[in-house]
Amino acid sequence: MQIEDRVIHFSAELIHPPLSLNRQHLQKLYYDLSQSRAAYDSIDISTPLQAKFHSQRAKAQSIMIHLPERMLMIEEWADIPLSTFIEKLRVAVPLAMTTQNIPNIMLHALTVRSTFALTNFDDARVFLLDNACQLDNRIQPYFQRPLATGGLRFIFPETNEHSGTLHVIIESFRHSVSEIFVEVKGIFGRQPVGPDNVDIIATNLQTTRRFITDHVFPFLQQFDEIRERD
Repeated sequence: MQIEDRVIHFSAELIHPPLSLNRQHLQKLYYDLSQSRAAYDSIDISTPLQAKFHSQRAKAQSIMIHLPERMLMIEEWADIPLSTFIEKLRVAVPLAMTTQNIPNIMLHALTVRSTFALTNFDDARVFLLDNACQLDNRIQPYFQRPLATGGLRFIFPETNEHSGTLHVIIESFRHSVSEIFVEVKGIFGRQPVGPDNVDIIATNLQTTRRFITDHVFPFLQQFDEIRERD
């Protein structure tokens, strides 16, 4: 497998005490962000229970969504590195909390998605299902339909040694037959986050990202190496 993966998505879902969305507060937040490194190109506050800040650059999208009980920051088809997304979080989250009088973030869920290119297989479905899972000729006879994607799902619970519950998806990538798609979602709720300590979110996002490089990659690599030894 290619050791360098291609990150395609970052997101942070921040759960806070319920509040009523205030149009003026949101307009002020949008303006304040426009003067910072976390600016967005457009704002939509036409829906009473949702506000959306949005930027688009070719395929890439930067999105900030405000709901009564949560805030989301999303980089879809990301064209920025993790460090830039973390800087946006450090700027936008304290501003949003202060402007909207949010006392704390009670729980945050952080998602990183990336893809790995295979070295010894042309089809990720064959690599993952037939080779890694030993399911060759054990799927089609029962389901009798073409298979677009397939894969594995793991949940690793939080422990005293490991913070956050990690939900891991590994599957063939529907946009490219020769790539493996990986999603790791970390859910962190032990420590409330205030406007002055959002670095907790940044640290947990880095932990979520490292789980792909330090654990998912070597897990997958062992099966690609089997083909090399054959």
